[in-house]
Amino acid sequence: MPTKAQILRELRLDKRLTQQEVAESMGISQASFSGIEHGYKPRAIDEALRTINRKRTRTDRTDGGSVKAGRLKG
Repeated sequence: MPTKAQILRELRLDKRLTQQEVAESMGISQASFSGIEHGYKPRAIDEALRTINRKRTRTDRTDGGSVKAGRLKG
């Protein structure tokens, strides 16, 4: 069974978000977010999951720049 930190990483990747993008939305540094994603800050994982679920999916630049909205379960 995956850990919450592993789920967090998968959700971020599924939405094609960088650690920097999520960190900025949370008001923290990329290094701090990396620590959350690696499970070093377990209390912050739920906040990070909520932040990612609020973000829109970033699509590849080759699709004309369209963005599709969506929430991922976690």
